[in-house]
Amino acid sequence: MKKRSHKAIKLVDLKKHYGDNQVLKGINLDINYGEVVCIIGGSGSGKSTMLRCMNFLEKYDGGEVQIDGKLIGYGSDAQGNFQLAPSQIVQKDLSEVCMVFQQFNLWPHMSVLENVMSPLILVHKFSKKEAKERALKVLNKVDMAHKIDAYPGQLSGGQQQRVAIARSLGTEPKIMLFDEPTSALDPELVGEVLKVMKSLAQDGMTMVIVTHEMGFAAQVSDKVIFLAKGLIEEQGDPKILFTQPKSDNLKAFLSTWTERNSGIV
Repeated sequence: MKKRSHKAIKLVDLKKHYGDNQVLKGINLDINYGEVVCIIGGSGSGKSTMLRCMNFLEKYDGGEVQIDGKLIGYGSDAQGNFQLAPSQIVQKDLSEVCMVFQQFNLWPHMSVLENVMSPLILVHKFSKKEAKERALKVLNKVDMAHKIDAYPGQLSGGQQQRVAIARSLGTEPKIMLFDEPTSALDPELVGEVLKVMKSLAQDGMTMVIVTHEMGFAAQVSDKVIFLAKGLIEEQGDPKILFTQPKSDNLKAFLSTWTERNSGIV
C-alpha cells in the first residue's frame, strides 16, 4: 500500500449545533490509515453526529474535518472567509470514503447482484462486465455470492447488511464509516456481520465504527473513543480503557457490560 503523508481523518475543534442544542462541543481526533476506531457512548452523546460530519452528511458549524489532509465541505473566498465548497468538490474529496448505515438502504426491486453493480455503473461509469466482476468479488468476500439472484425481501437482516457492506466495498474505499451497523438486527444475526467487519480489520481497512457492541470494540479496535455530552471524555487502547476507566461517566457506562464480560479483554 502506498504510504500516506496525512492522517486518514483529522478533526480539529469540531462543533455542531441543532438550534440551541450544541451536540459537538469541540472534538479533536486523529485517525491513521489502517486503524480501527470504535466510538462508544450513551444516547445523545454525539456519536452518530460526529460520524456524519466526517463525510459531510451533516454540515458542521465550527472547526475542521480533514480527510487525507483535505478540508471537507468548505473552502475560502477571495477574502479568506470560510464558505461551502461546491458539491462536486466535496464528492471528489470524499471519493475514498464509504458509509454503512443502521438501515441497509438496499433497492427492493433489484437483486443482490444488481444492488452492488448499480452504483458502479451509474456513479463510477464501469461497464456492465467490469461491474459484474467487481460485484462478484466483493459479494464473495462477505459470503453472499450464493445469493446473487435473491431480492432484499428474501434475505435476513444480517444478509442484507452484508450486501450493503459489499456495495460499499465495490468502490474500493480507503476509509469505511459504520453507524451502528448491527443495531437493526436480531441478536442471532449480529455475529455474521461482525465477522465480516473483523475480516476487513484484518485486511487493514481504515474503519470508524459507532457501536454498542462492547465485546466487538474490545476485540477489534486499535483505539476506542468514549463520547459524553459532545466531548471526547476518554480515548485509548481498549485493553486499558475497558479495564481501567478513569472517568465516572465511563465507569457507569461500562459497569453492566464489565460485570457480564469480565476477562474478555
